[in-house]
Amino acid sequence: MPQPIKYLNAPDVAQRTGRPYNEIINLVKTGLLPSHRNRRGHYRLNVDAVEAYFGIQINKPEEVKRPKEIKLDKTQKGVLSEVKSGGSLFVTGKAGTGKTLLLKHIKEDLEKRKKLAVVLAPTGIAAENAGGMTMHNFLRLPLKPYLPEHKTNPGLYRLTENVERIVTAMDVLIIDEISMVRCDMLDATDMILRHYRKNRKPFGGVQLVMFGDLYQLCPIAKSDEEVTLRNYYKSLYFFSCYAFKKLKYKVVRLKKIYRQDEPDFIKLLNHVREAETELRDLDMLQKRVEPDYVPDVKDKVVTLMTHNNQTDDWNERMFAQLDETPRTYDGIKTGSWYGERLPVKPHLKLKVNARVMFLRNDNEKRQYQNGTLGWVKKLRADSVVVTKDNGKDVEVERATWEQLDYYVDEKTKTILTYPVGKYTQIPLKLAWAVSIHKSQGLTFDEVLIDAAKSFAFGQVYVALSRCRTLKGIHLLSPIPYQKIIADPIVKQYESCIDKDGNVKLPKEFEPIKYEKAALELNVRSARFWKICYGEMKNYVHSIDNPQYAALFFKYERNKLCVQDAFKSIKKDWNYMDSYEGHCPFVQRVYRKVTFYCSIDDLYVDAEIDGTTEIFMNSQGSWSFRFRIGKVGRAH
Repeated sequence: MPQPIKYLNAPDVAQRTGRPYNEIINLVKTGLLPSHRNRRGHYRLNVDAVEAYFGIQINKPEEVKRPKEIKLDKTQKGVLSEVKSGGSLFVTGKAGTGKTLLLKHIKEDLEKRKKLAVVLAPTGIAAENAGGMTMHNFLRLPLKPYLPEHKTNPGLYRLTENVERIVTAMDVLIIDEISMVRCDMLDATDMILRHYRKNRKPFGGVQLVMFGDLYQLCPIAKSDEEVTLRNYYKSLYFFSCYAFKKLKYKVVRLKKIYRQDEPDFIKLLNHVREAETELRDLDMLQKRVEPDYVPDVKDKVVTLMTHNNQTDDWNERMFAQLDETPRTYDGIKTGSWYGERLPVKPHLKLKVNARVMFLRNDNEKRQYQNGTLGWVKKLRADSVVVTKDNGKDVEVERATWEQLDYYVDEKTKTILTYPVGKYTQIPLKLAWAVSIHKSQGLTFDEVLIDAAKSFAFGQVYVALSRCRTLKGIHLLSPIPYQKIIADPIVKQYESCIDKDGNVKLPKEFEPIKYEKAALELNVRSARFWKICYGEMKNYVHSIDNPQYAALFFKYERNKLCVQDAFKSIKKDWNYMDSYEGHCPFVQRVYRKVTFYCSIDDLYVDAEIDGTTEIFMNSQGSWSFRFRIGKVGRAH
């Protein structure tokens, strides 16, 4: 085994870190990098200090070396061959089928072939597990939804010079835990790559390799953001993005499970994954219920819970068991901070030996990511020294978050931002317990789970499948069978994959395409003036005559849909009803509507908030409806 390097010359440090030589010398002169001069007067820098300051690895630790080479199975080797051929892939499979292991093999193979690959993931823990970075950190993605039809302010997507060089040179983009990546995030990624690579092909011509299991945690959005996104996308999943309309990719399923080797446990997990649990499965889970089980405060046993308030309560109880003296760090808030809770507690209490998680990416020194776990080693006046789980110490200083306001300039179709508030605090939180959402992609020998209040598709499955054995699972409460759910959209997507891995999605998965022209409607005088004065926000129109209604619509599998005879009609089909208006047969989707009142011979333009929905009203008449947005002046 080669002896570890203790000292490096300044030019070697500059080469290994990619930093300018003058910057290294300045760090030495200011004392930030310990060093000494040799007989020739050259600076010799301490390697441990260089590793800690820049967050890089020069001396490889012994534990990185595997005692024996893990061989890939036939399917995994097939994936490796597909990647070599240059095609885009979605590699999926149940939890524990070796997706992350295969990802690392692919990365190693690409490095051997001198191909530049970038590994990204939606969360910090997943990124660290895959040996990559978070998508938001690398690409500077916005925290608000990306609207695919709008141009973007260059300031919103400004890459650093280093990242820009990587983006223009990279050959392969690998995204892990793709199930949690929202469709608009992928469209924003596509836009950034096409812009900087000056290439109109999807993702700027980069080969895209995705890893994930759609039966695990789904993408999430705040309620108001989801309303906005539903105006553009049929679902929040990655396969609903606009970029995928032009991207050809194959799906490969990994089938062999490596994480677990107990047949009964594997069968249980399979049933939970697809929400097809049997009585025997529920009995097995019931036997793992241990409501009084409490791990030691210095134990690495992770507790997984569904809600943040649960993890906060648990962490406070564990924190109280430490005998060390606490220290409080006060956050500093300026300007306005509204609508969301603060990213870190305003009065953060910490003790030595407290279990903590980082809540921010270290964009400057790259020593930690959002989701990195560790233990508090020292408490200083304005910083905290944390020993990460990989054994490295890092000094954590205060970080600043900005509260941004976003607005769309309708004339230039540009999304603009401006800061309205700032918040500064140590980016740490107590972490004996973490949310199930942050645990996806990890593996534990022992885990404590409270999933009784599960609310999302795949949440129970993710929690249970983190553990290698059934014996290693301790349930704080029984899991009701109603909480074991799978998303029907995922099952529908999987049914669109043929035996060769080709994907052919039906129209209901395609992104929503809006008409440029306005929807034109004739309305009665009373309705017209209610709309003008803002007294009518929900517009509903019905076809009262059943014979005419039957021409247009029918029920199929308990779902209202268009009659086959009218599916191919490209124009709007209008029927004049008894209210002297007409109910259009609308197959297309509109952003704007023009209301016309024939009695007064007046028009008024308005925006449509959302999409037009066809339904049957309480009187049994076929109807359509939409929300009226901003209304102009009658003319």
